[in-house]
Amino acid sequence: MERASMLPEDEAPSLDGCRDQIEQKVVRAYVQLAVLPDDDDGSCTVTVERFGSLEVRLTETPRRGPTNLPWFWLELYSHGRGSVIDSLGCYEFDEDELMAAVEFIREARRRHGSCH
Repeated sequence: MERASMLPEDEAPSLDGCRDQIEQKVVRAYVQLAVLPDDDDGSCTVTVERFGSLEVRLTETPRRGPTNLPWFWLELYSHGRGSVIDSLGCYEFDEDELMAAVEFIREARRRHGSCH
């Protein structure tokens, strides 16, 4: 929120709208994970947003294995490189994690122009 206050007044509402839009996409993807069938390994992945050759994916990992690892991962996947180029682990998407997810996606959007 501090960042928005540093922008000219005419840009602040646009930035808040962008954050709200991204937050809604993350929440929708999170809900979709509950209704989609799991992959063979017990994971489930949903595309949150795609821009050019970059895709932000939300993956729920199986609930077995080490319990100290996050169950949800946002990944920035590059189709051009064929690999994940950044990721963010989340446990339950509380307010802080949701805010971090929004910032992760905003940064991915900024990277779109320079990363293939």
